Amino acid sequence: MISTSDTITDRNWGESHLKGGFDMFLLIAHFQVDQGEDPEVALAEAVEPVRLLAAQPDTRLLRWGRSTEDAHRLVLIAEFDTAAAYRRAQSPLEVRTALIPWLSKAEIRTSGAFEVLAAANGAELWSPEVIVPDPGR
Repeated sequence: MISTSDTITDRNWGESHLKGGFDMFLLIAHFQVDQGEDPEVALAEAVEPVRLLAAQPDTRLLRWGRSTEDAHRLVLIAEFDTAAAYRRAQSPLEVRTALIPWLSKAEIRTSGAFEVLAAANGAELWSPEVIVPDPGR
């Protein structure tokens, strides 16, 4: 494994990376809008849950995107420092009531929480400490 570096200073990674580690968890949710439906409706329905999750202090980074090849394909990627931060970001009642029903519309096979096994920042590549050694257990 590549060792974790505490000396990365790139401003895009933030102070949390400088404080003893790079454990990261990702929420990745893929959405497929039915062909008979207007993708703009799906985008409008996402505004509130995306806004609420992005506003949580434990959400380090959030990206909500649309495929450049098919307007019916959408993806949410959110990054958290730890599994606990991932859970805390979703725990306020207002967030849960908007986010969980919306996430339930995501494709089950390709969506979920992921532990980062390798990360790069320019030419620097490192492997965070594995927190979940036996996934699915």
